[in-house]
Amino acid sequence: MSKQSLVLGHRGLSAKHLENSMEAFRAALAAGMAGFELDVQPTRDGVCVVLHDEDLARTANGSGILRKMKTAELPPLKNGEPLPRLADALELPAKLINVELKGEPGWQQALATVEAAEALDRVLFSSFEHSEVLQLWAACETARCGFLWEVDEALDLSPEELADLPEALWFHPPLKAVKAMPRLWLPYADRLALWGMQTPAEAKDLPFVPAVLIADGL
Repeated sequence: MSKQSLVLGHRGLSAKHLENSMEAFRAALAAGMAGFELDVQPTRDGVCVVLHDEDLARTANGSGILRKMKTAELPPLKNGEPLPRLADALELPAKLINVELKGEPGWQQALATVEAAEALDRVLFSSFEHSEVLQLWAACETARCGFLWEVDEALDLSPEELADLPEALWFHPPLKAVKAMPRLWLPYADRLALWGMQTPAEAKDLPFVPAVLIADGL
């Protein structure tokens, strides 16, 4: 059987459901995805909550900066669910969950939550804030951790820069950048988690099989 990428739902099955909701995560698994990607940041009282934006207004029935609010003050999501905690998402039977760390600091709460759930073997941490990734990895060398890049950042990377990064790190470039320079990323196919696509079919023309594809839908 030919090698296949693991497919994760970007913020759950966000093409059809409210992003970063338990509904979207369950839908991703029901659709046959191996797992899902989600965004986490801590509340004022240190609870690791699933939310992409700093402000709750876009996806919740209320507003306010998450990090300035206590967990008991959080409004429900626009689909009526409570705002998910990372611990809630870790209870789902996903093969792999990509936990994106939003802002700084936040890795301590995320790592503690994953370790408490005994889910370290099912989690891949990532962040655009590379210092957050390195701090988490230094605290737990068995954690799978990856660097995220925006399109322009990924296009500026050289072979030397990638080769100098620790071999244990995963790379999370956007599909657009990988399509522009596939030879740059080919040596790292087994630790690539590509994002920035509506469906996995958008990556079918790559000359290699990435380990993970993160898509909005199937």
